[in-house]
Amino acid sequence: MITYRFECRSTRRGFTEWASVCDESGAEIERIDRDVHMETVRQFRERVGAELEAKGYVPAPGQYTL
Repeated sequence: MITYRFECRSTRRGFTEWASVCDESGAEIERIDRDVHMETVRQFRERVGAELEAKGYVPAPGQYTL
């Protein structure tokens, strides 16, 4: 089963967030970065979550939705 999860990290240049799509073995097969100047965290999670679920991917255990 292919899953996705949202990850975030604070860097010296600011806060960054991305979505990682992982295969059954846990290896990352796709990464979608958030443009911090174009959309909020909520907008990003809603948009990417809908796109990935339309492809048949499911959230990784422990992920939450806004």
